[in-house]
Amino acid sequence: MAAILTFLVSLIGFTIIGVPIGFAVGLTAIVLMFFIGMPEPMVLARRLVTGIDVYTLLAIPFFMLAGEIMNRAGLVHDILKFANAIVGRFRGGLAYVNVVGSMLFAGISGSAVADTAALGSLEIPMMEKDGYDKPFSSAITAASAIIGPIIPPSIPMIILGSIAQISIAKLFLGGTIPGILIGLSLFGYSYYVAKRRGYPVSKSVNFKEFLQVFKKTIWALILPLIILGGIIAGIFTATEAGAIAVIYAVIISFVVYKVKLKEYPEILKGAALNTGVVMLVCGAAMALTWYLAVAQVPQSLTEFLMNFTQSKWIFLLVLNILLFFVGMVIDLTPALFLLVPILLPVSKAYGVDPVHFGVIVVANLCVGLITPPVGTVLYVTTSISKIKLEKLVQELMPMYLVLFVVLMLITYVPFLVLWLPSLI
Repeated sequence: MAAILTFLVSLIGFTIIGVPIGFAVGLTAIVLMFFIGMPEPMVLARRLVTGIDVYTLLAIPFFMLAGEIMNRAGLVHDILKFANAIVGRFRGGLAYVNVVGSMLFAGISGSAVADTAALGSLEIPMMEKDGYDKPFSSAITAASAIIGPIIPPSIPMIILGSIAQISIAKLFLGGTIPGILIGLSLFGYSYYVAKRRGYPVSKSVNFKEFLQVFKKTIWALILPLIILGGIIAGIFTATEAGAIAVIYAVIISFVVYKVKLKEYPEILKGAALNTGVVMLVCGAAMALTWYLAVAQVPQSLTEFLMNFTQSKWIFLLVLNILLFFVGMVIDLTPALFLLVPILLPVSKAYGVDPVHFGVIVVANLCVGLITPPVGTVLYVTTSISKIKLEKLVQELMPMYLVLFVVLMLITYVPFLVLWLPSLI
């Protein structure tokens, strides 16, 4: 247990004093290196490099680049118009548009922050202009953004699959139904709020207008279908799907959306910067997890929990509580690297399916993105809407409850996660 305490105190300490998370993880690895009596810098350096020298991680820059290209092509406007054509005619329609827009954009970006930044800058002003409260507009934008890393393609699922040696294709499919359930639950809550507060009904779209919008948006809708269809059919792997997504995005950006070649240096720069941040954390975290394994932290934790309870269902409840609190203080990507190598062996000891475990972890940590004090999506939303953090969190409170219900469903009804992966 001394190794666990050293790990926790070091990581939390470095984070509290403001050390960037990638460097905080690396420094914690150095502390553990000395703690276990292996002060060999060459081993640390080798682990940093081999940590990102993983074939499956190639999918990350591919999907990030595809997302950057589609975003630059102005796809966001088309997605919102299409979502409005489907659900905008109902009371509180723009709240539904917000959620549907996030679900569709999730099939392109795979990132909650990208979803918030791209859609929030359009959705929040649009909702305000139509008579919606700013706190609610901001809250539904933040809450729906967490669908991004759950519905495929998902960058966190790629990272988790690489760490845990779980099929990324199965993780992608495992996240599909939970992502849809989160969207439907936010629909239900939005309907309740819209009726209670008297939010307006948007103008309905006739069939001719719907067809016009659909023709413009179909190119965006095809991409996630290609990715999922190809993976289910066994035509390509998740990494190859990333490369295909880039090729598809490049072709339609030139042919359909008329993106100019001179815009590509900025697109490549944006994708490279985002990839660099993720890979820095990946390398440092992989080094840290190696030292945790040497210190036998997973074995110690398994033994401790097995002495505490033999019940799989109580373990799953403890897992959800732990992930919720970790998600509040550590961002999604580093949390995956730090927790998965420790908790996966424990979950296997309790007989939890690895894909089920992976989806539970990602879904919980995604909720952490909208919980203070660290929630990244919260700060992106407040910077867009110019709303105080306290007001945003207050409006999010009922949504936390809604999301908790969905988390319990996917935790205690494994079929919701495992049905689609069982098809491949």
